[in-house]
Amino acid sequence: MDGIDLLEKRIEALEEQILPKETSLENKSQAITDLLLQSQTMITSALSCRESITSILGHMTTINNYLDPCNWENDLEVEAKRHYLLELYPELRNTVQLVRSVQKLIPYTNSDKIMKVTELSGKLEQLTETNLVVYSESRDVTQKVLKSLQQYNDITTSIKVLFAQLDRAVVVLEEALLPKFETEE
Repeated sequence: MDGIDLLEKRIEALEEQILPKETSLENKSQAITDLLLQSQTMITSALSCRESITSILGHMTTINNYLDPCNWENDLEVEAKRHYLLELYPELRNTVQLVRSVQKLIPYTNSDKIMKVTELSGKLEQLTETNLVVYSESRDVTQKVLKSLQQYNDITTSIKVLFAQLDRAVVVLEEALLPKFETEE
């Protein structure tokens, strides 16, 4: 038994208690509406001279919103969303600028040369592979040249050392061959 069936049975039981049993269905619905109108009139007349209660009833929707547990969740969600958007603002602004710059470039992207890129992708791959091979070879050649330059530097350094030693040996021989009498003076 679901909630609707239970509610209908409760309404039927209430109607049986309120309405006399001998009236027809049409009279029952008419009598219920009359009773509801009478009760509304009585409540209105009872509250007409009480301003505090009328003020509270005027604010009833606001009070119900405050009492609704989902209301605070919505406010928290709105606050969280606002905080999140404020944090994302610089990134969003940059994205908008990028979109504008892309929109400015759209006429260039629709050119025939750009459209042929997909057709020429095979050639582009081939050229890329060739460039990688050339790069690898040039790197090897660069390493060999650097090694050769290092060897050249080593050879020139050793030649300089040899010339310095040879120069010193020549100076020593020249000093030894000089006549002794010149050194005695």
